[in-house]
Amino acid sequence: MKKVIFSLLFVSFMLLSSSNLFAQQYFVYDGKTFNVMLTCNNDNTKVTKVSFSYNGQWQQFKVLGVTDLESSSEGGFIYEVLDGKGNKFYIDYYRDTNKIIVTNEAGDGRWELFKRED
Repeated sequence: MKKVIFSLLFVSFMLLSSSNLFAQQYFVYDGKTFNVMLTCNNDNTKVTKVSFSYNGQWQQFKVLGVTDLESSSEGGFIYEVLDGKGNKFYIDYYRDTNKIIVTNEAGDGRWELFKRED
């Protein structure tokens, strides 16, 4: 009987744990030279992590700040992020068009990426 109760508790715990794991939302945007993955909180109101994929590897970038553009006609946000080498990038997220535009701080690089189909 103890084994049955333990098994039921274990299965219940695993189901509850897995439901929390899938609560976060992941959105991948594909470009010609790299991809970007935005990880959002449970209610999908804040980007909690930004990762860039280059040469088949995901690299996490540090989010330095966010500018809210929801009151503008296009809606969205601009995220300021920092790579591991100290380079700043800006991710301009357009809510209604399913695209992002990534620019580097120097202004000599601009990439348009489109949301991957679910």
